[in-house]
Amino acid sequence: MCTLAADGCLDWDALAHAVRPETGCTLIQRSYGYSWRKSLSIDDICRAIDLIKMQNKNCKVMVDNCYGEFVETSEPPMVGSDLIAGSLIKNPGGTIMPCGGHVAGKKDLVAAAAARLSAPGLGVEFGSVPRHVMRAMFQGLFLAPQMVGEVVKTTGWFANCRSHVSQGL
Repeated sequence: MCTLAADGCLDWDALAHAVRPETGCTLIQRSYGYSWRKSLSIDDICRAIDLIKMQNKNCKVMVDNCYGEFVETSEPPMVGSDLIAGSLIKNPGGTIMPCGGHVAGKKDLVAAAAARLSAPGLGVEFGSVPRHVMRAMFQGLFLAPQMVGEVVKTTGWFANCRSHVSQGL
């Protein structure tokens, strides 16, 4: 585990020595959760992934992308993450999705996540998705760029660069 620096940002020096040859996977949490640290930008995530892969090129990198979708011009898979996960009730759901989450990334890792979610052998072919949820999902995906764009514009009034939409103002 790599703790944060005193300023609440990633401790780059500690991260540069944190990954071991036996480390199989690392998790990067983009959102700050319920703390007051800054959320991670795509540039931060890219730098972290580079540091991780320099220490162990076979180490998988998963990013919890919660609140980060559509805020910047790139997403974590575009800068080297192997798997991302997030919530559909936030950014990608356009604020109207009642439930759900998503994973995306390398095919074998998505299949492994799907098998863990349901049961071995079922994969992504099955899941509990009530009919009314599908309508909200498609509406949410359609509205998501508009909703996230409005949040980014509004938060711009407060002169803060944002890397997810729920940061404290």
